[in-house]
Amino acid sequence: MMRILLRERRCLARWTGLFSVLLTGLVTGCFSEPDAAPARLPVPQARSASAPEAGGGSNAGTAGSARRQYSGISFEIPADWKEIPDQQFVDSKFTVPTKAGDVEVTLTSMGGGIEANLERWVGQIHQEPGDEPSWTKLTVCGVESTMVDVRGRFSSGVGAGGGPKQDWRLIGVAVPLPRDFFVKAVGPREAVAEFQSRLPDVLKTGAIEK
Repeated sequence: MMRILLRERRCLARWTGLFSVLLTGLVTGCFSEPDAAPARLPVPQARSASAPEAGGGSNAGTAGSARRQYSGISFEIPADWKEIPDQQFVDSKFTVPTKAGDVEVTLTSMGGGIEANLERWVGQIHQEPGDEPSWTKLTVCGVESTMVDVRGRFSSGVGAGGGPKQDWRLIGVAVPLPRDFFVKAVGPREAVAEFQSRLPDVLKTGAIEK
């Protein structure tokens, strides 16, 4: 009888120990507190589109500009170009204001050849010894064109205001077409420098007309 009791006590102790181990595991392991929820990533706020930067000062292509048709080509004329009416030798003439003074700009189609007309304009500027006109190539309406830049004392010999005028500058652009097209800008040196920075914006509005 004693053996049976001892055997039952040992069995009960064994089961009691096993139960304690399982209970400890359940409390400390299987049902441990879940990890903290991961932090939410901030949702990026939608950005409003920024306003485009201002252009180079030209009004070409903006409200108030007007397209002008010439022989085989047309351009948007900026709103601040003031037209001088009743011209006899050019298609159109404008006064363009700048911070350094006004620039006189003519746009016209003419014959006689590109080289001859540009050289004639160069001859209207008396250059200082050692100065030379600058000749460059540029593209207007997909056509390779020529620009001349010359500085000195201006005297056109045409009209009451033909000159002479000291420290002036002349820029001429020639576009080869069936009837060649020319842009001429002349005025005080600093004024023409400001105008030159705007000129590409005007030339970009050009369109070949068929």
